[in-house]
Amino acid sequence: MGHVASGVTVLCVDDEPSYADLIATHLERKDTAIDATGVTSATDGLSYLDEHDVDCIVSDYDMPGIDGLEFLETVRARDPDMPFLLFTSQGSESLASEAVTAGVTDYIQKTHGSQQYAVLAHRIRNAVERVRAKATADAAQERTKRILDATSDSVLISVADTVVYANPAAVDLFGAANSDDLCGRPLTGLVEPTTDGGTDTVEHVVKDDQTAGYVEQTIRTLAGNTIRASVTACDVTWDSEDGTVSVISDRSDIDEREHRLEALHEATRQLMAAEVRNEVAGIGVNAAADIIGLDANAVHLINDDGELEPVAATAAARELVGDIPTLRPSDSIAWRVYESGEATAVPDVRLDSDVQNPETPIRSELYLPLGKHGILIAASATVDAFNEADIVAGRILAANMEVALAAVERDRQLRDREQELSTQNDRLEQFATVVSHDLRNPLNVAIGRLEAVKEEHDDENIAAIEQALDRMQTLIDDLLLLARTGDSVAEMETVALATAVTDCWEVVDTGDAALVVDTDRKIQADMTRLKQLLENLIRNAVEHSATDSQLQSEGADRHGSPAVTITVTEIPDGFAVSDDGPGVPESDRETVFESGYSTTTDGTGFGLSIVSQIAAAHDWTVTLTESDTGGARFEFTGVDVIAGE
Repeated sequence: MGHVASGVTVLCVDDEPSYADLIATHLERKDTAIDATGVTSATDGLSYLDEHDVDCIVSDYDMPGIDGLEFLETVRARDPDMPFLLFTSQGSESLASEAVTAGVTDYIQKTHGSQQYAVLAHRIRNAVERVRAKATADAAQERTKRILDATSDSVLISVADTVVYANPAAVDLFGAANSDDLCGRPLTGLVEPTTDGGTDTVEHVVKDDQTAGYVEQTIRTLAGNTIRASVTACDVTWDSEDGTVSVISDRSDIDEREHRLEALHEATRQLMAAEVRNEVAGIGVNAAADIIGLDANAVHLINDDGELEPVAATAAARELVGDIPTLRPSDSIAWRVYESGEATAVPDVRLDSDVQNPETPIRSELYLPLGKHGILIAASATVDAFNEADIVAGRILAANMEVALAAVERDRQLRDREQELSTQNDRLEQFATVVSHDLRNPLNVAIGRLEAVKEEHDDENIAAIEQALDRMQTLIDDLLLLARTGDSVAEMETVALATAVTDCWEVVDTGDAALVVDTDRKIQADMTRLKQLLENLIRNAVEHSATDSQLQSEGADRHGSPAVTITVTEIPDGFAVSDDGPGVPESDRETVFESGYSTTTDGTGFGLSIVSQIAAAHDWTVTLTESDTGGARFEFTGVDVIAGE
């Protein structure tokens, strides 16, 4: 039955031509949604139906040829749901009874006056809306059935405790031949309260004040067996009746999965506590056998020669295979899976093109890669022995083993690094002791002796000796700083960059240099080491600018202008320290941070090396470029900038 939007198309059939058109006209006047057409015989009506979509038929009874009831019978054969109203001047009870028996939608007796058409229009609208509502409900129910038929959960729908629908999963769960084998049975005979004290039936789950509920139930199969299950029930309208939909989940598999997961979690805790690779492998093979049921399994870990070496195996694996072989890069199934990194179950290894031994007693294998570390292999003498549950649980175990192996590797690297650093620190401490004691003491003696000589003699060589001794003193100070601070930082704190720069400016001999601080940024840093970095940059800019003869000459012409101006600004993700001095040649910018690099005759060459170390200790990146004025510009990025500042 077709219709457009909310409009209603009506076919009016009456053997009186003027009356058929009159009915159509009055109906359209009484209800603007109605579009009516009049014809003068049932034959014409059938022809009209062949070519047009009609929502409702209004027909007279007493017509020549085919009367109204015969017309109804023909229409019903075409469309059992078509609303058909018998609108006739004959009002006998026998006709009314015969019409109802024939399936007429409504029986209305013709009267005088236009009021009868209002009644007729109202009856038409009600009849069409009922049919449309039923069609919508039927379509929705059909869609619902398709969804329920496809779901893996068992579903029963019951009306008044009688099953009226069962999906294929329910047919399998109850051991029925088909859905008809379950329909018509009482729901309470199939789904009972549990035997452990529960009393709620499905009907009690859905109460008047709620639409859904959950309950533990016992399922009784048609063979008489019982299964523990969980049932989620809710109200539903089915075939225009109030009913209950029961979604049934077999808890036996769920309980087994929960047991597996709990055991896997315990194995994971053991794996995370393991300290060496072989311990991880041993825990893994035991977990695979005891929890997942992979009785014959072995773990191969990659060795220094790039081979997959067996480090742990179950007794069942050794009984099946004998000596567990070392796997080398070749056309083996295990190596293929190891390189792919994807868990793979092979139903029959003898049929695989990469099988190494076609006569192997092994028939099926499950391969579980452990990342770059190795692979866990489970074997069986049975074809297609591993199901989806084995694969899923195996993947979980393998993933946990991979994490544990990675943690063991990191711990080993950390221990090696700590040992290396400890040895290095011991050497640095020895070096610092030599520098601070064995070198500084004779240097202090030399400085004292030189002071005595200066008082007794006026020699131009004394100034050169004094300058050399001062340079040695500075060199020792820088060496001690490098040796004792290294590439570590102490406690990080929030530091106002402008305050740190100003404090450093006050302790460095800056002469007639000038400072510009154009930032109010706050950062996370080790205050002591940040100040060492800033002091070295300020000192570097002042010393290199002061020794540049050209700049000195220009400074004399500028009538007291600063020898150099140092500017501190903020940049995205950090800060920059620039100057307008002579700068650093581009060819030297990659080596400027190396220990011993200096462009001045009296520099130690450690200042910028210290800057680089302090930046690295903070995980900052330092880059040397050219400033806008041609001087040096040091940019520090990767800085932890305080948000909102």
